[in-house]
Amino acid sequence: MTKTDATDQCLIALLQTDGRMPHTDLARRLGIPEATVRRRMKRLVDERVFQIVAVPDPYKIGYDTHAIVGLRVQPGKIPDVIAVLDPMPEIRYIGVTAGTYDVVVEALFESNEDLRRFLTDTLGGIDGLRGTETSYVLEVAKRAYSVGVTGDREKRCYSAEDLAMLARCEAALAEMAAQTARNGATKPHRSRREGKA
Repeated sequence: MTKTDATDQCLIALLQTDGRMPHTDLARRLGIPEATVRRRMKRLVDERVFQIVAVPDPYKIGYDTHAIVGLRVQPGKIPDVIAVLDPMPEIRYIGVTAGTYDVVVEALFESNEDLRRFLTDTLGGIDGLRGTETSYVLEVAKRAYSVGVTGDREKRCYSAEDLAMLARCEAALAEMAAQTARNGATKPHRSRREGKA
């Protein structure tokens, strides 16, 4: 398991705010050499601590049907069911859970007909699946991909150097938020259904 320090956490926090930020800007904002940023970024990506990817809004690229499906699976069959689900392009999340369902998936479709076929034909043909329950997502009220990485300072043992790094990071994040507000980049929440006839 990869252990991250305050510098790694600050790099991640800044990239969560602007994933296109150049290494030179990251280095300047955190007060560290660009070579350090480059080396750490390579390690964090290679060790799959994070990925740098484009994440489109599914509704804006034609996926108007969004469902969360709870699956009840026969005992001992969870790995087999996941192996079948994993390569399916319509599924964007698979979680093994405790409680009412053994597995929960989030899936996107271009139409209700595609969802119907997925539920009846695709899932209906999976060996070991005992039942499903589907929640149709009417509106996404929040979609966030950031994870609070700098944490609660009181609950961690940080060195004076780490605390200084976290302070620089927080100042950089505050500066970026103020710049975003000045540029008017924050837009009010809109329902995905707004503007449709």
